[in-house]
Amino acid sequence: MNAAENPVQKNGRAVSAGTPAGPPLPGTLAVARVELEKRFGARLLESSEFRGELTYAVAPQDWLEVLRFCKETPALDFDQLDSLLGDHLPERAAAPLQVVAHLLSHAHGHRLRIKTAAAEGQGLPTVTGLWPSAGFDEREAWEMFGIVFEGHPNLQRLLTTDDFEGHPLRKDFPLRGTVGGRIRTDLRGKI
Repeated sequence: MNAAENPVQKNGRAVSAGTPAGPPLPGTLAVARVELEKRFGARLLESSEFRGELTYAVAPQDWLEVLRFCKETPALDFDQLDSLLGDHLPERAAAPLQVVAHLLSHAHGHRLRIKTAAAEGQGLPTVTGLWPSAGFDEREAWEMFGIVFEGHPNLQRLLTTDDFEGHPLRKDFPLRGTVGGRIRTDLRGKI
């Protein structure tokens, strides 16, 4: 088992140092790490460093606050949400849904991932107020996985028809047969 698969505890949270051959964090990202750990401490539930990149896991109630800090703190200055995506991990019975935000700082030239786990039916606050581009990513995560983003300005189906039932990228979605409606091929009026 390598270090990325076997996290150790540091200050009460899981930490994975990455592979021994991996490069160290860039200087500006190391500063970002210090700022995040100073501000949030044990509220950062896990951290991992792999090949010069940094990932933190946070509780759903801390999701928006941590992302706002990442954007508004000059030492971090994550001015771009590169992508926001959902995932379904049914082996985690208590919180099978996961959302990951990939952030980019143009000023400092570094990237960061922030992820959170959510229970079935648990909503997360939208981040469209921080990054308007999150609108499409959140719509896709809701449509494909059923992750609700509270306060989203237009949370409606994008790729499937309005009568579609279910969330097609969940691992419990049927692979055969007819379920719900159809996949949308004409996106006019939906974007």
